[in-house]
Amino acid sequence: FPLLTTKRVFWKGVLEELLWFIKGSTNAKELSSKGVKIWDANGSRDFLDSLGFSAREEGDLGPVYGFQWRHFGAEYRDMDSDYSGQGVDQLQRVIDTIKTNPDDRRIIMCAWNPRDLPLMALPPCHALCQFYVVNGELSCQLYQRSGDMGLGVPFNIA
Repeated sequence: FPLLTTKRVFWKGVLEELLWFIKGSTNAKELSSKGVKIWDANGSRDFLDSLGFSAREEGDLGPVYGFQWRHFGAEYRDMDSDYSGQGVDQLQRVIDTIKTNPDDRRIIMCAWNPRDLPLMALPPCHALCQFYVVNGELSCQLYQRSGDMGLGVPFNIA
């Protein structure tokens, strides 16, 4: 499929980050161990300490994308806690609604949670997406509050 860039896109990184989001993980070291270093700086000891997260384990990004997608509204403790059944699983709701009511105009997933923003190593750039089905074809509209056109945007829309 076409990407909005003329340079090579780190496809493995795109895929691994998406799978990491889907899993609901907030541990940057999981990605790093797979050769995807894009979150390493935000999970570094120095960076976390600079935000006042000195008690947080290195690599713990706080309640970022995956947590919001899979556990929106749950109380975040740390990257190792089990959040099964806690909060709203927005991703599952999106999937279920597309299957059962594809004409619904409220098929929305949001990573922007004002209560959790102070706990995040980095607030969400791609904050909201809306899915819709027209004539049996699935589309997605993405809202991004910020994005590096050369790197971040091609990654986020891939």
